[in-house]
Order: sequence, then structure tokens, then C-alpha cells
Amino acid sequence: MSFLSKLFGSKKPERELKVIHDKYCDFTDADDVSEYKGTVKWHNYDCDILLDIDEYPSENPTIEKSLAVFHMLYENMEKWDRKVKECAAAEFMDENGMVEIWGDGKEDNVPPMPKEEFIKEIAVFEILITNNGEITFRIPADGLFTDHEIVIEAKSTGEILSCSLAG
Repeated sequence: MSFLSKLFGSKKPERELKVIHDKYCDFTDADDVSEYKGTVKWHNYDCDILLDIDEYPSENPTIEKSLAVFHMLYENMEKWDRKVKECAAAEFMDENGMVEIWGDGKEDNVPPMPKEEFIKEIAVFEILITNNGEITFRIPADGLFTDHEIVIEAKSTGEILSCSLAG
């Protein structure tokens, strides 16, 4: 033990992370147990999944409610992925079916992009699921809307609540 450790005490021991093993990925308590985080492949891209705990504060938190919603999403990935990408396209589409984009901010007069090309260009990189069944999808829009991201909020029933740009 060093002189300084004797004088000031040793540093605080690191907190042991809690891990929940799921059939699709492992979830680790991300911030002292108010949410758990895992990473899955969502259409060949790494996607962070954040699950709210069922009750906070709690001595033995569970994520059963948000985990059930995650399972529903993951098992219906094709449908949900298409739904959120269609929503994003519709939010920025003109009357001719072309998606108005800004580009990377370095170019003038960026031409609009066909809807299907836009849908192929974007990918979900984070999904937050609350314990009441609300879902937030985050899609990076770098190069399309300068350095912004598309944020889509939905209910687990499939109802889209909002679609916006953030950042």
C-alpha cells in the first residue's frame, strides 16, 4: 500500500455491474440501475437497445415490461424497420415523392432523393424502450441533414407519435 493510500485511503471500489442474459443479447445496467443497455444486430448494423427498469427506485429492479416490448420489436424487425423508415421518408417528402435533404452542409442546392433510396440510406442505431411501452428510434442522418439525427417516437401498438430532427 502506498503512502498516499495510507494517508487518504484507497479509492472507492468499482461497482459490480448487473447483467441480464437474454436470448438476443446481454443487458447491463447502464447508469446505476435506471436502465439497461445491450447491443443487437438490426439489419446488419449494430444497434444499442436501452430498456427502462419497471420501477425506480427499487432494490431488485426488473426490466420485464420493456424486455417484452423489445422481444416483440426484434421478432418483427422487418415490419418495424420499414415502418420507422417510411415515417422518416414521409416527414421530409415533397408532393412528387422525393425526400428533401440538406446534404452535408458543404454543398449548395442538394437535389432531393427518391423515397426508396432514402430508406436504403438510413439505419436505426438506437432504440429506447420505456416501461410503459413507448419506443424511441434514433437514426443518424449525417450527410443527409448535415449532422442531425432523425428521432421517431411510437407506441408498442404501432402508433407513431412523432418524427423530428434533433441535433
